[in-house]
Amino acid sequence: MAYKNYVFVLPTQSICIIIPLINKFINRFCKKRYRKQPMKILHTADLHLGKKLNKAARLDEQCEVIKQLSEICDEQDIDVILIAGDIFDTSVPTSEAERVFYRSILTLAERGRAVIALAGNHDDERRLCAAKPLADLQGIVLAGELDYSGLTDQTLSDPTPPPSLFGLFDAADYIQKQRTKIEGHYGGVSVVKEGERVNIALVPYPAESRLSRWFEQDYKLDYKDRVKLAIDKACEFFDDNYNILCTHLFLSKTETDALGGLVALPSTVLPEKADYVALGHVHKHLRINKSPLAEYSGSPLQYAYDEGRTKSVNIIDTVKRTVTQQIITAGKNLTETDADNFDECMHKLDFFSNDYVRLKYSGDPLTRDETAQIRSHPAFNDLVITSALKDEQKIERRAHLSDDEIFKLYYSHRCNGEPSAELRAAFIELMNELKD
Repeated sequence: MAYKNYVFVLPTQSICIIIPLINKFINRFCKKRYRKQPMKILHTADLHLGKKLNKAARLDEQCEVIKQLSEICDEQDIDVILIAGDIFDTSVPTSEAERVFYRSILTLAERGRAVIALAGNHDDERRLCAAKPLADLQGIVLAGELDYSGLTDQTLSDPTPPPSLFGLFDAADYIQKQRTKIEGHYGGVSVVKEGERVNIALVPYPAESRLSRWFEQDYKLDYKDRVKLAIDKACEFFDDNYNILCTHLFLSKTETDALGGLVALPSTVLPEKADYVALGHVHKHLRINKSPLAEYSGSPLQYAYDEGRTKSVNIIDTVKRTVTQQIITAGKNLTETDADNFDECMHKLDFFSNDYVRLKYSGDPLTRDETAQIRSHPAFNDLVITSALKDEQKIERRAHLSDDEIFKLYYSHRCNGEPSAELRAAFIELMNELKD
């Protein structure tokens, strides 16, 4: 009986694509087997998706920021992305802001990266976590509570392999994806990849309403002591591996300070057994504590005229135990400049044509036509009149002031003194509820 010999011939183009993929797979296999790999973590915070600067919408800039973060993740081989609160600017974000968020976290989670988004004081944790069942399947953790023990059973820990290696694009995607494994605990998650384990405790902004849902409160204790208790409970699963606390707090050396409606807490609320504390709320990069090492990454976009222009994210290497900054260049600068006549206003707007510009005007009153020309300039964002007189009294513009600043002025005028930090925080919380 005769047998026929069958010869399978692959096109030259297919061979050229398959061979590099096989080599890459072998290199990765050897690298994983014989060399311990570090885990690299990107820490950012305060995206404030949907936030406007006066009437200027900034979603396009925020999309540019996400794109640059994704590029950094590819260049730096990032395994985990921590977003330490204030994902949105309001507790009820617009549909456009939510769409940007969902697309963003899916983009950041590509190539098997774990993405963790924590609820800050601007976020409604229930709304943020509405898509949690779907997010868990993508290696995305939406953190709005303290208990993550049910996460492990739902998490897809490995990418689905292609049905055939001849599906070249699927095969390339599969080989590049090395899905990090996520284990849930009460208090946070453990991320495991290539023999390296990182424990990450997740404590959303501890508002009174959230604390009461997490566990039964002892109201004989001060607020700071109850926050410390919540943090200690969240960190109970820490072990000899690299331990991170990710939370959204305002820490300060003086407890009388307040920022954005948050009363300052002392650094003593931080756990001693943490190797790194990833903080959100302050919009500039700031190292607030050395032991444990606690840093604010700052916002990746300039949101106020008094903020610094240099924006960055933190990169943590768990083997070298180093924390470095990576500069973010996406987004426009915010520029505040003086002018005392119409021509100077137009010159300054032309000179800073790529920025958002606030003009502090101290000259003679502008005509209606001049004001219209200034406001129609693409770079114009705000006009503050600093010396216009009406009935021999100085006119003080307050449109650019925050609710907190207006309340302080009102309280000082009526009560001839400064309001306490607690009263200011209560007022801000009330105003946020009214706005929502």
